[in-house]
Formats: sequence, structure tokens, C-alpha cells
Amino acid sequence: MTMYVITHKRFDYPLPPTYKTLLVGANKNQNPDNYLADNTADNISDKNKSFCELTGLYWIWKNTTDETVGLSHYRRYFSKYHYRKYLDLSVLISGQAKPVDESILRQELSKADWIVSQPEKGGTGTISENFAKYHHAKDLAITRKVIQNKYPKFVTGFDETMSMERGSFYNMFYTTREHLNNYCKWLFDILFEVEKEVDISSYSDYQQRLFGFLAERLLNVYLKSTNCSVIYHAVYQTNTMNRGYAWHQFTSKFINHQ
Repeated sequence: MTMYVITHKRFDYPLPPTYKTLLVGANKNQNPDNYLADNTADNISDKNKSFCELTGLYWIWKNTTDETVGLSHYRRYFSKYHYRKYLDLSVLISGQAKPVDESILRQELSKADWIVSQPEKGGTGTISENFAKYHHAKDLAITRKVIQNKYPKFVTGFDETMSMERGSFYNMFYTTREHLNNYCKWLFDILFEVEKEVDISSYSDYQQRLFGFLAERLLNVYLKSTNCSVIYHAVYQTNTMNRGYAWHQFTSKFINHQ
């Protein structure tokens, strides 16, 4: 049972005992603190520029045996709260947020298959429209075609997900080994095929992170298509989570819009 914290650099943030730091892009990024690294054994560390935290996910899938396993980020964590308003209220009172204790997540897996981030809007419009606005729409169309060819039973879930306005983003989760294995086999089979059909050589550094962006949407497709039961947790970002930010979030979402 481990929550793996993905990072590409050294950072200093207090973590619960069962959280382990995993350096991604370790073939190029320095590792002065001897974090776990995504370039050992079976790995795709060289793909980190375009696969982002997924090189860490691949390493976790292929090289660990935890019965329950999760993924978070060096500056982004699950809180113990299921709803954002309770997280904001807590920070208004205490002045800080803390990563959820893994024992809470593990207990919740007795009631659900996956724990993922509380759904939110990635911008205006649907998930598909939002992707087209900030990325290349053709890449999403290619992804749909690959799913149609390889996993046709998932196409309906893909279309339904893309028509939604909210999703669980960040590629963050907590689940069992069995569910992780099934998901990763499906996800990487699709992404490696899309990789063959998309030329990202002319993309900006930001747009070259394509496969990380796609996976954020595909997790939602997978959960919808497999009818997995889900529990949501509010996510916070360490570099913005303070009383001022919490007050802005709380008043803009839960007071001004009543």
C-alpha cells in the first residue's frame, strides 16, 4: 500500500509515512535525494517529455506489487474531504491543507473501486470542446479511432465522456492492484498506438505533453465504460492553497452563486 508522489525535481513538503516520492524523466533529471526513479527495470522514462507523469505510472504498474496503490504529485494532493467547499472551510480555519492519510483511502476501497479527483470544469464547454480549444482536436479524433479499432465497447463511453462538462483530471487516483493492472493495460495499449499515428515533432513543449493530457480524459472514459464505482476527493495544490485562496474559492463558488 503506497501513494506514489510524482516529481521531476527535488522538493520539500511533509508527506505521510506511506507516501513515496518517484522521480520521473530520471534518465535526464537529477536525483540528489535518491528518490525512487522511473528509469529502472521495465520503464519508459525516455518518453517523459510527452507522457508526463505517465512514465511514473508505467513504472508503478510494471515494477511494484502494492495491493493498493495511488498516484499524486509533488505539489498536488488528495485532501481528506470529498467536496471542495469542506476543504476550503478547513483551510480558512486552520490555515493549511494536508495530504489525506492513506489509511482513509484504503478503508474507502471497501466501498468503491477507485478514488479520483472531484470532477471539475477544465474551462468552458464540454471536455471535447475544451480539449480542442487548448490542444489539437485531431489528436482526440485519432484517439477515438484507436479506441474504435482496439476497444469498440468503449466508444460509447468515450463519446459520453467527451460530451460532459466536468471530469476528474490530473491522472490522480487510488485503487487496488487488480484495477490498476486492468486500467494500465488498456491505457498504454491505446496511447502507444496513438503515438504511432501522431507526429508531435513540430509541437511546442507544452503541446508535446499530449499523452499526459489524453490520459486525463481517458481515465474518465475508462471509469464510465467499465461501470467502476468511484469515490471523489477534493484536490489541492500546495503553491496556492492558503486562507486567501480558500476564501476566494469558497465565496465565488458557494456564496456568490447561491
